[in-house]
Amino acid sequence: MQLRRQEAQANCINSIMVDYVKPNSKNVAIKNAYKDLDLSFTAHPITGDVATKSDSDAVRRAVRNIVMTNYYERPFKPSLGGNIRGLLFELDTDRKLNRAKKRLTQAIEDFEPRVQNVRCVFQTKDNSLDVTVFYNIKNGLSNQELQFTVNRTR
Repeated sequence: MQLRRQEAQANCINSIMVDYVKPNSKNVAIKNAYKDLDLSFTAHPITGDVATKSDSDAVRRAVRNIVMTNYYERPFKPSLGGNIRGLLFELDTDRKLNRAKKRLTQAIEDFEPRVQNVRCVFQTKDNSLDVTVFYNIKNGLSNQELQFTVNRTR
């Protein structure tokens, strides 16, 4: 039983390191892999602890949380977030659209130190906004993309 558990944990660790395998080279464990808690708080199937997100998935979740957080939504940090839902119906001119892109890019760069070269693209359709965020992970994968749609709920 103990041997199976160790093998399963080794397979889990090997699947985490997939992002960093280079062709024609040795597999090297990276000490500075990024890990965050999974916010769904599901149990890990082997250990029973809270599951974690690793590497590019952890950074993707963090960037998405920053973008989707409105101002004054987090206690003691009123300026945290991209406030994208607050800007949903204010993007009627190109000037406001460019200002929102700069504000969102600055929020991601300020509150997520694991990313660099952030670029945002907006596309407006009726009462919805398609947001695409391009970024590079420091000491990791480049050319990452996060895409989602923001709709008014009323």
